[in-house]
Amino acid sequence: MDKVTVLCDKDRGMMYEYSRRSLDRVDRHSLRLISLPFFSAYLDANVKKEVEKDRLIIEEAAEAYKAGRPACDLDLEDIFEKTKHIDKAFLENLLIPSFSLSVRYSDFADIRIQRIWLISRTVYSLLEHWRDTSSFTDAVRNAYTGIRFKEILVEILHLYNQETRMLSKSIRLFSPFNKAVNTYVETLYQAMEETSKDMADIYTKKIFGDTFVYAEK
Repeated sequence: MDKVTVLCDKDRGMMYEYSRRSLDRVDRHSLRLISLPFFSAYLDANVKKEVEKDRLIIEEAAEAYKAGRPACDLDLEDIFEKTKHIDKAFLENLLIPSFSLSVRYSDFADIRIQRIWLISRTVYSLLEHWRDTSSFTDAVRNAYTGIRFKEILVEILHLYNQETRMLSKSIRLFSPFNKAVNTYVETLYQAMEETSKDMADIYTKKIFGDTFVYAEK
């Protein structure tokens, strides 16, 4: 399995687990909107969309790295434009009665570009420290300290949370669901923010183990 495939698989696994843990946390707050088919379908499609965007970013960054281009030469605006095609497919496949979603890129363009840059820089750092005979774990340990790796994961997830929050505010439903959706979006955002720290901690400890635990004390 090549390195790009490994990176995409790691990202996909983390994002789906992150989504599940976030929704579990919301459920513990006794909000049952997630049980409604339209919102469950939206959230499932949204995380799938994000995984596809991450795959695109990882592949673009890896291709540039292989070509010998420095990270600072990446055309972030071009990658941003390419992510819009994934958004378009997401909206076209989101066939939910009484449900509409209008993407206003001006609301979150800066957030998405920040995330593109952070993921791209991370890909560069990992590939620079990833020998052909070593593993993903080795590459992370060579590229980062445990504390720094955790900080990066928290920031990547935080930027995803912010974009999801802005996008979800564009959801429109027939009354009386609009007010309930607005309340849920804010609750979901808080749950995602809390879960991002848990996920970063879990995944950092998977890589660094007791070394990271002791370093934090």
